Amino acid sequence: MELIDRYVHEVGQHLPRRIRADVQAELRSLLLDTLEERARAAGRPADSELVKKVLREFGTPEDVAERYAPQPRYLIGPRLFPAYKMTIGIMALVVAALFLAFFVVGVLRIIHRPADAVNLRAALDVVGKILFTAFFNFGLVTLVFAIVERVQQQREVRGESWDPASLPPVDDPDRITPASHVFSLYAILALAILFNFYPDWVAIVGFGQLLGRWRLPLLRPEFSMHLPLLNVWWGLAFALNLLVLRHGRWRRETRWAEFGLGLFSAVVLLLIITGPPVFRYNRHVKGILLGLLAIVVIEAGERLYHLLTRKPCEPWRAAEAGASGEPAD
Repeated sequence: MELIDRYVHEVGQHLPRRIRADVQAELRSLLLDTLEERARAAGRPADSELVKKVLREFGTPEDVAERYAPQPRYLIGPRLFPAYKMTIGIMALVVAALFLAFFVVGVLRIIHRPADAVNLRAALDVVGKILFTAFFNFGLVTLVFAIVERVQQQREVRGESWDPASLPPVDDPDRITPASHVFSLYAILALAILFNFYPDWVAIVGFGQLLGRWRLPLLRPEFSMHLPLLNVWWGLAFALNLLVLRHGRWRRETRWAEFGLGLFSAVVLLLIITGPPVFRYNRHVKGILLGLLAIVVIEAGERLYHLLTRKPCEPWRAAEAGASGEPAD
């Protein structure tokens, strides 16, 4: 039964890998046994309507997955908590790598210039800034995951109104990876905060004397003329990622919105590149932005090609059409 396979596959997507295969095998067996009993009791073959009735009684894939792998409630809910742990783990590794690099630079400096005294104040200043940046980013990631958790809670309609026909196919090109969209939300917020409130932090940083450092800011004050358009782009990108997360997959409308947002970002980049100097080392920075603009234009062309040539896979439309008695598009 294809619908049962889709249901079991969807349940598995919300389970830890260590128990996924066993739970899927057990659930498939249980569903088939239940379906066989219901068909025997009704005196009719197990058709698609009977399959849907059984699946409705079992509940949504998310509900079933929570029953098989219950987890305590956090600020970050059970479905997003694994992705949250992975993101925090990656950030912790980055912070550890920064501390290790800082320590190695200090040790090498002492080995090559033993007469130098350790600049303790400079060292503590660097350590303090690394810790501040780390805790700030940990808090920002937690905030983003908490927002996403509450957005996803709104997208699901549970109980009898849920239709098994809305399950996506096993090979779904429009399925999303929540972690990647959550990271995009974090990156958008981080960039917006950085450029609006801490533009001096956009700089080239290096080490000079023992445990000291130098910093060359890249932005001129004139860069603020581009902030209104950049803030609009960041706001639209943040809203699009939230919408895709709420749907749980890409839809044709959001794909078109992604294409339009790509064109908008190309326009913003073009205005920055062709506008007055707003960077130190302006020619070099704008050369990098020109390469980025080429990538954005190529990606927009690829998105348009797929939008015009690929048949959309939208199972919820079939479910809605079935409920209303109208044929699906």
